[in-house]
Order: sequence, then C-alpha cells, then structure tokens
Amino acid sequence: MANTIAMLNSFKEFNEVELSNGVYIVAMHATRIPPHIGLIIDKQYHSLSIKGQDFNTPIKALLKNIEQRKIPSLFVKVKSHPTFSGSYLKEHFILNIQQFPKVDKDIATCLSPIKLFFNEVYDVAMKDVDFLFHLLPSLQEADLIEHATTLFIDESTYQLPVYTKEQLDAEIENARNEITSASTLLPNH
Repeated sequence: MANTIAMLNSFKEFNEVELSNGVYIVAMHATRIPPHIGLIIDKQYHSLSIKGQDFNTPIKALLKNIEQRKIPSLFVKVKSHPTFSGSYLKEHFILNIQQFPKVDKDIATCLSPIKLFFNEVYDVAMKDVDFLFHLLPSLQEADLIEHATTLFIDESTYQLPVYTKEQLDAEIENARNEITSASTLLPNH
C-alpha cells in the first residue's frame, strides 16, 4: 500500500483554535516508527499508551508538550458526524479506550480504540486496518477526512511511516523496558 494519500498532498496552515472544533486524529512522533496515535474530541485529547489510558487532556497541555519537545505531529480533521454531538463522540471514544488497560504486545496498540470508534460510530470497516498508514486511506475512501495540518514536519517531503507488526512489537517492548528501568531508579518512599 502506498504511504501517501491525497489529503497529505496539501496541508492547511496550523491553527490552534481550529483544534477546538470537531474530531482530529493526532499522530505524535509522526515521522518515527511507530507514531503514537490519539484523538482530539470536544476540546480534549484522549489515547491509549504503554502507561495506560489517557483521558481529557486539554488541547493547550498537549500542544505545550509538543512545542516544548518539538515533537513532529500530524493532525487530521475528521468531517463532522451527521448525527452525534462532540460530547457524545468523546464519551463513546473514552468507552472504547476503557476496553483496553494499556498498549501491550499482541493485546492492544494505540490504534485499537480508534479502530473501534470509527467502526462503531462512523461505520467504517476496520478489519484490515492495523497501522496508521492503513487507517487514513480507509477514512479517506469513506470521505471522512476534511484536511490535515502539522507541527514540526517538513510538509513538502512528509510521508506516513510504513512499518511491520514486528517493528511495532519491538518498539512496544523497548518502551515497556524503558518504563520498567525508570521505575526501578525511583527511590522508595
């Protein structure tokens, strides 16, 4: 599968205020393998990570982290849902995240709750979607993508990273080991 899709051929200028309206797929570390994926819904960021479930992070806090650490980030605006409100979509996605305790090999990735969300709420088949480079073309084919914008990415050369399940599993294991190592260095109280 090609790792470029039409919506990545023209980016909209980044506008923080626009992130407060609607649903955005957020790919942090969008140039590495694998990127981390979450959703902004109803003015807050939500995701599943190695550390667990992350709900209701204000957009300002997310952007502060991205800007301080200069994290290459992709924001993909999803077209408005014809029926459901932002608050309903947010609560539904939180329930999707709660179905998984954390990212873990052969159990769940950060994409797992997002696949449930788009399957259940937007009725997009997710059976063959295993990576971000599968998700975005599926959403584009369903005519759900409005536009994309970025921070800390050279838009003229950007392509979605393509990777394998083995690479994804290896990165999950590396991240898990880093967390374990860091926690053993903390003093006991």
